[in-house]
Amino acid sequence: MNLEVSEKCIACGACVRDCPTGALTVENGRAAVRKSDVCINCLHCVAVCPVGALAMNGVGAADCAVPQALPKPEEVKNLIRQRRSIRQFAAGDIPKAEIDDLLSVLAAAPTGCNAQTNGFLVIDSKEKMVALKTALVALLKEKFASLPEFLRGPVIACTKNPEADPFFRHAPHLLVVHAKEGAVTPTEDCVAACAYFDILMQGCGYGTTWCGFLKMIVDAVPEAIDLLGLPRGTAFYAMMFGRPDVVYPRVPPRV
Repeated sequence: MNLEVSEKCIACGACVRDCPTGALTVENGRAAVRKSDVCINCLHCVAVCPVGALAMNGVGAADCAVPQALPKPEEVKNLIRQRRSIRQFAAGDIPKAEIDDLLSVLAAAPTGCNAQTNGFLVIDSKEKMVALKTALVALLKEKFASLPEFLRGPVIACTKNPEADPFFRHAPHLLVVHAKEGAVTPTEDCVAACAYFDILMQGCGYGTTWCGFLKMIVDAVPEAIDLLGLPRGTAFYAMMFGRPDVVYPRVPPRV
């Protein structure tokens, strides 16, 4: 923990009150470190300082963006009400630069104790998605005798019709959020990031659907995660995405 306090500090105590771990105090008319080993680098102190006097771990006021106007409450409500799982995707990949920009926003999704240990693995083309599905089906065929009943049907469907894709719904892209070493709440962090990604993408005009099948497959056949290049036992969740090829003219009520 490295706290720098400039002469701008007015000893108002805003940083002390907002610090979630009680790491700060006010001494001799300035903010100061009270207990360095409890800092989680959330940067609340930098964000809340009314005069921009603090820098924490090399990040100061000059490194921060200025808050922008947020969507109106009714707009946020409508976004959540209107979101739907998209299983019809338009042809064509989303440019990698656009995906990278969206992932830079997703990095702000919350993690337990601000551990910031989410990794984002992206299958960035339809061609790679087809290759992943093909490899996955081949593995499941090998393990068919030991598969749970709910996985046997999709494998049979793919065997009868190689063009079928009950697992990824012909999506051009897949996001796999996975926990890295040091995660405090690994499973919850992955799910939270997917939820944020879901709303982010649909708010930007893209389509998403949660890829529960992949999680269930890895639970049943742990070596399936090898196809993603992740260590076995890694906590993860996944989401398909792309441009939607369907329009819903109405919003049904949720029961």
